[in-house]
Amino acid sequence: MIMEVFIMKYSFYFLIALFIIPSIAFSQEKDPTIFFYDFNNETIGKPPSEPWKATAAGKVEVADFPDKVNRSVKITDEGSGGGMQLILNEVLKNDTVTLEFKWFREEYGGGDGVEIFYIMNQKCPDDWSGVCISTQGKNYQYNDSGAWVDVDKIVDKAWHDIKITMYLGKNKYDFYWDGVQKAKNAGFRKSDGIDGIDKFNVANVGNGGSTFIMYFDDIILYKGTERKIAVETKDKLSTIW
Repeated sequence: MIMEVFIMKYSFYFLIALFIIPSIAFSQEKDPTIFFYDFNNETIGKPPSEPWKATAAGKVEVADFPDKVNRSVKITDEGSGGGMQLILNEVLKNDTVTLEFKWFREEYGGGDGVEIFYIMNQKCPDDWSGVCISTQGKNYQYNDSGAWVDVDKIVDKAWHDIKITMYLGKNKYDFYWDGVQKAKNAGFRKSDGIDGIDKFNVANVGNGGSTFIMYFDDIILYKGTERKIAVETKDKLSTIW
């Protein structure tokens, strides 16, 4: 009888452990988010706060667009450039990471290809290296190992969801526009012998020669290929600029 009670007692504890331990492990699953910015707590009419750094050229400001609650960053280039930059305090290497953001082009006045988002290592030779997504007149394009590939016509005055999955150990990336894959295993530009990423250029950071008005919102970088959990508006990885 005593043996039966002993077995029943510890069987009960064993069953509890089977349920509790996985629950604890699930609740402590590491957040894959590296950074996330929706700019909703930023001051309208001012440049976004650190770690973002706005270019001296052009006008970079937080805007009440689409509304005062859901804000975004408005970048205006009148011919001499206009954009913002973020630099991490450590290089991300040998991992699979994904960048997602929302993009809206209100106006395009002319000029050659205009940068949308460039991702690279600070050691790259210039600001036109790494992962390169840009416009070319009425179209958008991506760079594959130094060669530009025109994709489709841009629908202006509409929000677009852009996703870039980067395979850092291979210097390759996949590119999605509005949920549709447009490139698979495209090669980084000017990245031979340079591993990892730590520099993020938004819009026209490096030069002028074009005019436009663009909006950017919900910029998120996370480990993996799919966003699995909700994120808060905060920076998960300390940054410097």
